Amino acid sequence: MTDRLPQACRALRVTRADLVDAVCELSGRPTPPRGAHPVRALYLRVLEAVGTTAPGALQPGDISAAANVRSGVLDVQVPGPSEVAAQYIEQLVDDLGIGDLAQLAHHAALTREEAAEGAATVLGFAGPDLEEPLCELGAHSLVDDIAERPPQHWGRLHTQAVRAALYLCLADLADALLDASESTPTPLRWRSGTEQGQESAEACVSGVRRHVLVDRAAALPPREMPVWSRPDVAPVQFAWRWQLRPGASEPITHGCGTFPTPFAARHAAECAITAMAAGRCEL
Repeated sequence: MTDRLPQACRALRVTRADLVDAVCELSGRPTPPRGAHPVRALYLRVLEAVGTTAPGALQPGDISAAANVRSGVLDVQVPGPSEVAAQYIEQLVDDLGIGDLAQLAHHAALTREEAAEGAATVLGFAGPDLEEPLCELGAHSLVDDIAERPPQHWGRLHTQAVRAALYLCLADLADALLDASESTPTPLRWRSGTEQGQESAEACVSGVRRHVLVDRAAALPPREMPVWSRPDVAPVQFAWRWQLRPGASEPITHGCGTFPTPFAARHAAECAITAMAAGRCEL
């Protein structure tokens, strides 16, 4: 086991067996089936590859940036280790046969927006060009064609578009691991709040006891549904936020959001409490 993986396990307070699920929650991805499932095994290979990078060598977002550079969406300099990780992710996806590729896209709950990003790179519409009506229409037409055909009837453009979208999805997963392994959260004891879905905890910041609340963020559109429907993905999904409630003499509530899951919001709140207590950030 590499140094980065146990550090992420400690930060997220999970066992090695549950690390894939925790990282999926941080990135907003559905967790793959338990046991010896090929999607879970592939996710673990991605995390193990990223886990070999030295602490501090990469920052969250570096691997997604490298994946976008390789796709032609960005033209920036990226750290060498992130380029290596992005190339490894590409190789993992490129090695998948059509059946395994479709299974990965299904279990990753690939959305139409994500698939359109992949289609845009394959069609040569990278970056801001996707905002042009004709380019956007072409990308979404290809996604519609992908969704309507069984995988065994996909052509070269269909498979390339799905692979390109999955490069970015797995890069997000890798960046979630970087985020967890570089973080130093303050463990809080969370309990159910007054409303459904709410969770609350108490934290001491600069000698003052504060009330921390995680709940649904208001007035946000639901997450786009996957290209292929999944019974375990709710048709309406919510974004989440955390709030730091003030003391009796303070009229302002401080908050931060949004996050894809309550787990991600709790983790972000615990990391923020650590930074506040150390004087690295202010309310």
